[in-house]
Amino acid sequence: MIYYASTGLTPLNSLMAPNTSSYTIRELDTYLDYTIQLTASNKDEESDRSSEIIGKTIEEVAPSPINVAIPRSTTSSFTVSWSTPLPSNINGDIQKYIIRFKQTDPVVDGDYKSEEVLNSAFEEEHTVVDLTAKTSYSVQVQTVNGAGSSNWSEPVNAKTIQSGPVGPIAPAAGGAVGAILIILIIIIVVIIVFKRRRNDSNPSKKENIEDQFQAPVNFQDTPLEGNNYSGHASVSNRDQTPSRSTRPKPHVAVKPVVRQTKSLDLDSTDGSPDRSSSKPLGTRQPIPLAQFPAFVNKNRHTALYSEEFHDLPGPDIYPQTVAREEINFTKNRYKNILPYDSARVKLEVIDDIPHSDYFNASYIPSFDNDKAYIASQGPNKASMDDFWRMVWQENVTTIAMVTKLKEGDKIKCGKYWPNVPGDLVKFGNIKVELESLEACTGGVKRKMTLRKGDDYRTVTQFHFTEWPDKGVPKHTSSLLKFIMEVKADHGQYTHPLIIHCSAGVGRTGVVISIDSVVAHAKTTRMVDVFNFVTNIRQKRPYMVQTQEQYAFIYGAVLEDLLWRNTLIPVVHFTDHLQDLHSSGGGRGRSKMTKEFQTLKSLCPDPPASQTRSGRTRDNHPKNRYGNNLPLQRNRVMLDSPDHDYINASQMKGIHCTFMTTQMPLPTTVSDFWSMVIDNKPSTVVMLNDKSQNDKSCAQYWPDADSAQFGSYSVSTLSTSSDGDMTTRQLKVTRNSKTSHTVTQYQFHGWPKHGSDQQLGARSLIKLIRAIKGSTNSKKEFSILVHCLSGAGRTGVFCTAMECIAQIAEGDSVDIFQTVKILRADRMQFVQTEEEYAFVYDVIREYLHTENYEQLPYPIEDHTYGNVEIDYTLDPEENPYEVTDPQEAGATALVYGNVETGRSQDRPKPKPQQSYSVYENFAFDS
Repeated sequence: MIYYASTGLTPLNSLMAPNTSSYTIRELDTYLDYTIQLTASNKDEESDRSSEIIGKTIEEVAPSPINVAIPRSTTSSFTVSWSTPLPSNINGDIQKYIIRFKQTDPVVDGDYKSEEVLNSAFEEEHTVVDLTAKTSYSVQVQTVNGAGSSNWSEPVNAKTIQSGPVGPIAPAAGGAVGAILIILIIIIVVIIVFKRRRNDSNPSKKENIEDQFQAPVNFQDTPLEGNNYSGHASVSNRDQTPSRSTRPKPHVAVKPVVRQTKSLDLDSTDGSPDRSSSKPLGTRQPIPLAQFPAFVNKNRHTALYSEEFHDLPGPDIYPQTVAREEINFTKNRYKNILPYDSARVKLEVIDDIPHSDYFNASYIPSFDNDKAYIASQGPNKASMDDFWRMVWQENVTTIAMVTKLKEGDKIKCGKYWPNVPGDLVKFGNIKVELESLEACTGGVKRKMTLRKGDDYRTVTQFHFTEWPDKGVPKHTSSLLKFIMEVKADHGQYTHPLIIHCSAGVGRTGVVISIDSVVAHAKTTRMVDVFNFVTNIRQKRPYMVQTQEQYAFIYGAVLEDLLWRNTLIPVVHFTDHLQDLHSSGGGRGRSKMTKEFQTLKSLCPDPPASQTRSGRTRDNHPKNRYGNNLPLQRNRVMLDSPDHDYINASQMKGIHCTFMTTQMPLPTTVSDFWSMVIDNKPSTVVMLNDKSQNDKSCAQYWPDADSAQFGSYSVSTLSTSSDGDMTTRQLKVTRNSKTSHTVTQYQFHGWPKHGSDQQLGARSLIKLIRAIKGSTNSKKEFSILVHCLSGAGRTGVFCTAMECIAQIAEGDSVDIFQTVKILRADRMQFVQTEEEYAFVYDVIREYLHTENYEQLPYPIEDHTYGNVEIDYTLDPEENPYEVTDPQEAGATALVYGNVETGRSQDRPKPKPQQSYSVYENFAFDS
């Protein structure tokens, strides 16, 4: 088995490699380091993983610049602006840009002239000078990296303006302008003098240092304790103090207005001190709550979040005088993550020792409390005592930690608590005793007692350990539950809640933003992410450190607002299901319908770039439906010298690995058996009906004896039938050498629309029990599951298997979250509301046959999210606006109908009925 991932990311991808000394991993992202580990395995067990090795994919030519525009021109120049392709190092590190321009009106002979702009000197735009007045030019921009030059951007027109007025009118105009300027200067001088006199008589105004001057600094990003830490936000111009946040607080719903930005400085995420931005603080209109789901889904993969992120305030916009004092040098974990003087937490001075009041932490406001949070660095050895002094001084009762002590080979935080319950550690004059240790969502909860002299207090620390080393959590649900538990412990206390990661800016900013924006939205029914992050960045630099984190906030806020507790104790399952079928209020929809619509809102289809292998021209004929394609990161890759693509995905379950795929096409049967012999599943589950009229469905086994499919010989060893299930033992052999025997279960009992769902559920439970019975002796096993699409019925089966495993482990089940998690690995898993409701029927039937006691469920516990989704548009419409399929790195799928070049003698499908959105709806890429 080969395990690999982009260095620092989890979870690892995995693939089964043949018994060979070398293997090529395909379809990796360009110009990235990958961590690779190997294991050896036989049919019973798998060895420990090898030590990590690092490999790096090579550069490819970068995409062309985007958003090329001419924002202004003069009589002798024009300025061209453009944006870096997303992300800035998508195919390699950009070295420079080339601007070429050619005179078009009046037309002249000659070639293009060109100018170069080094990437390190790129500041969103470039001005071309020494031009002729009142002349038009055609302008294009090109990106250059180590692999070569991109295509030229689409040409834009630039025109220098006509020279200013001449003749007798000019002197008169000049005199008038001069007089106006003199009057304005006098007025400005009077205002300045007046303000200075007023400030001299009011000393308190002088203390607001963030309104007076900038920190004149220019430092390198040198980490302490051997840690490298890059600030990931634009660095603002230090000669201009931004205005305070102008976040509006409307009380009425307004249509969201998104301000278009001139260009993006995507390169500035490297935190280079040479970067600067002189643009003033931007604002965005808050988004009405009812429109927020549609807004988020429409913009998940557009440039909007990127534009907003790069309009946020940069770092180091206010003085950091105390943090930069030499005596405080060792107390900072990172040199470039320093609190502003105006918002830092000031500790009580010890024995008149200068600067003993310093710790790297900042007060962060919520919408209605100026000191709702303290954003803190993870304490290092030099600041451990000061951390606990701050906890005591601020009367903190709850701490949220969202980093591990060590990630990779880097220390992220010092261990500021005792090892085991009963242990006591002294930090300065504060004694800390660990009272208890228990699990919380996503990590560990520690209760500690603090003693200072005769006084004592209790502090609870919630430690979230599921955040990956880089990036953001794969699923938002765990983090949201963690935040909920933290807030429940903190209660209504007015003292601050401490939240820290390593630097106290990135993950810390994400957690604070989610918590505060959601609370504000529930009160005002307006969602205001941009203006909130703008505000907290003026309290502590780099808050919400990366563009990925910023986009994650939007998705997490949406899920939190739509969230309800979908974990069902099995003892209340029947009553809960009855409640789901009742009306949920509003538009006459049932709660089941509302829950499924929420699921779809949280799990829209991915962008084309994430399914690019299935979109290549060569792979078009291998897909039954154009909108059911495997994701790049977990698709099954064939061990073939000619091609490695099959429409199949690997999905990790609680006790088994699922391989989900479509029913083989006539042209993909050999690929199907290649997947079987490479990955060696113990079981194949067939859930679709085998219709003789459907020529797209190929029978991949012989009814008797053996059959040849390309290089693969398949033999039917035995066949038996039991009601709605046919069981076969099939043996596949490749080139008369490698062979594998697999048990196939062909299921005939899927309920038709309007038929007895209970009977179908009972038959499916019988199938699941048969499969579990054949695999009981194995700790872990793999199952290959298919239906027509590999998503609809396959999704129901896999969800039911996972939910039954949940019940066995904890006497509770969460069907909603199970489908949501599985959908992250296979698009459109459990496609229709009818299929979603059938999962509930299957679990109810399982509990009934297992004789689980059922008790009434208090109706007040059925609480739903408070967002009413606006479904005025077609709810099945793909919310992504993929305007250029080429950005997926492949040719777009263009299907004349649902099928992909299928035989024309296949009967046309019947028109779909309104009750269901069936698996094979068209995909507009």
